[in-house]
Amino acid sequence: MNPKQFLGQVMVATIVFASLARAQEVDAIDLSDASYPVVITPTRLRQSLADVPASVTIITADTLRRHGITRIEEALRMVPGMAVSQATGNDFRINFHGTSATSPRRLNVLIDGVSAYMPAFSQVPWSLLPVALEDVERIEVIRGPDSSAYGPNSMTAVVNILTKHPKDVERGLVAMSAGAHSMLDGTVRLATNVGATSLRATVSSRHDHGYDSSTSYGAGRDGTSINQLNLRAQHELGGGSSLDVQAAYVGGKIEDGVVDPFQVSPPDQVINRSVLSGRWTKSLSAVHEIQVNASHATTSARQRWTSCWPQAAYWPEVRELFQSNPELVNRVLAGQPPTGGSARDNELLGQIVLRLLGQGGLASSLAMTTCGSVNQDGWESRTQIEVQDTFVMSDQLRFVGGAGLRHQRASSETYFGGSVSNNVQWVFGHAEYRPVDWLTTNVGGYGESNSLSGSTFSPRLAVNVRLSDHQTVRAVVSKGTRTPDLFEERANWSYTVRDLSVPIDGSTTGHLFTAVKARSDLSSEQIWSHELGYLLMLPRIGLSLDARVFDDHLSKLISERLTTLDFSPDNSGSVRLTGAELQLNWTLSDRWSTWANYGYLLSREVSHIEETMQYSRHSGALGVSLAFSKNWSAGVAHYAASGDGVYQLRYGRTDLTIGHALSMGAQAGSLSLTLSYLDVPAVNTYLDATRYFTSRYDRQLSIHGQVRVAF
Repeated sequence: MNPKQFLGQVMVATIVFASLARAQEVDAIDLSDASYPVVITPTRLRQSLADVPASVTIITADTLRRHGITRIEEALRMVPGMAVSQATGNDFRINFHGTSATSPRRLNVLIDGVSAYMPAFSQVPWSLLPVALEDVERIEVIRGPDSSAYGPNSMTAVVNILTKHPKDVERGLVAMSAGAHSMLDGTVRLATNVGATSLRATVSSRHDHGYDSSTSYGAGRDGTSINQLNLRAQHELGGGSSLDVQAAYVGGKIEDGVVDPFQVSPPDQVINRSVLSGRWTKSLSAVHEIQVNASHATTSARQRWTSCWPQAAYWPEVRELFQSNPELVNRVLAGQPPTGGSARDNELLGQIVLRLLGQGGLASSLAMTTCGSVNQDGWESRTQIEVQDTFVMSDQLRFVGGAGLRHQRASSETYFGGSVSNNVQWVFGHAEYRPVDWLTTNVGGYGESNSLSGSTFSPRLAVNVRLSDHQTVRAVVSKGTRTPDLFEERANWSYTVRDLSVPIDGSTTGHLFTAVKARSDLSSEQIWSHELGYLLMLPRIGLSLDARVFDDHLSKLISERLTTLDFSPDNSGSVRLTGAELQLNWTLSDRWSTWANYGYLLSREVSHIEETMQYSRHSGALGVSLAFSKNWSAGVAHYAASGDGVYQLRYGRTDLTIGHALSMGAQAGSLSLTLSYLDVPAVNTYLDATRYFTSRYDRQLSIHGQVRVAF
């Protein structure tokens, strides 16, 4: 069934059912008692949850604090269907509905609407997100494609991290967390008002040593030491206009393990990232607003180590043969007969054999090594400007639209052989139309032109029907995309090794034989998503329930794991994901509250094993919190995933958090202690079809505490 047929049948059935339901409805609760949360992420319009064309999960700062969450990555385990894996201490791999986890790249992360997506390698740098957890007001997660609002790379979901306004925070805050795995986090925040300007400055630091051991990385080789500075200023310009400016810096050291089979020193990364963004908002009238958003982000990474390769790996004959016929070289390295070569290939092979014989044969040559300095240094930037226009045409019709430009650049001797760049232009629009009170339609689309990968268009069409004042059903069809990144399109990947201890052909600078180039003929990945959802809100008893069923077809996927021995990306990947999700929030009283989520997922029609790397048929979480008194509280949460992907282990963790409020004169503070129990204190991470590595904690039980003082 094509999308139009599906949408037509579902929407007709939904409207007919809704009409019958409303005709028989008995108003047990007044409309005035209804209260739907308002979100902004799905369409860029401020909308009630009853009207948005998507399933949304909202995680508040209060929820994070009550359950002792110290990292945004861990908070995302509260989202139905979100696959969260921690391959190493500083390498979180997060995908909505899983699929490939070699380099998760189909989920977009925004911070106050500004994308944290890095263009060179299509990745979200979780360890480098320029936001402290203490500054997070709430997290809105769109569970489904949102490319119609935010373009390519918002293919499967969008995480929007909304931070606290400078005028809404305490004048001062000091917070510190410490616990197992040498975890030590600290945050200091100051805020003030200067005339019409509200200011907030936050300094934070995070340190931990990662896993206790790894079959690939070794003990103590995946720690993180990161420092952050975040500034935000909001200024009222008068005349209905305002300016919101943010500046952030993140820098530090990320320990890395094995990136080179012949390395003799650790390839740790020293990373620096800076972000500057501004938003000018002007209210032209009570029904018309214009907004200009601009941002610039740069990231630099210095990663160097010493490696001792066999001298034969630098021979020009081996390099030329590999570039001409990498399969033949791989056969030789695997000890198989070298067949299938051209005349030139056979000539090069003969030259190599003569050099090997001159050094005593293959085994002897492999034992003759030379050591030198290798690097994976790199730099990338992302600069963009966007204009957005919001207009309320009537009580029934609202519209938001705009256009933008972005320039992306990356530079690396190793990955690109210099510098590469591309330019992106886009337009977008979204309309909300309510012909009658109980029916809302949402129509939107995002068109983009990319100087490397061509053009894409991502539409969305949805119908929301209010069955009653407290019940809504929605039917959604949407398309999401992910454009190939700069590496996939323009890779020129090779390693130059300097200061060789034994010169090669008279030179102390050598080039390893593994050298590959991208073909630049890739197209965008895409997903067609079909969703039917139900929302129940009963504010009188503090209950909200969101349920949905979905059928997602992902195609044109770039699934292959790219290495210097096998670099052949194409668009042959595909997978079909079908399932159901449920999320519940229930404030039973002023003292009791609970939340729960569950996701059921079927992964079918899989073309590549890589698309089953991260997959759990069953996943979910449950949390309960209780305020014993004014000063004492407790929270219990359990997170679980069945781990059905290739080589995956199941995940299960239970947290108990005890909190105590402090009052010290004019200062207010809190203490909390979190005890965590891991069912399986290890994680397996896919390397290829026959290999994986395991990272492990020595103990199932861990503990961390936090102290906060506000003044």
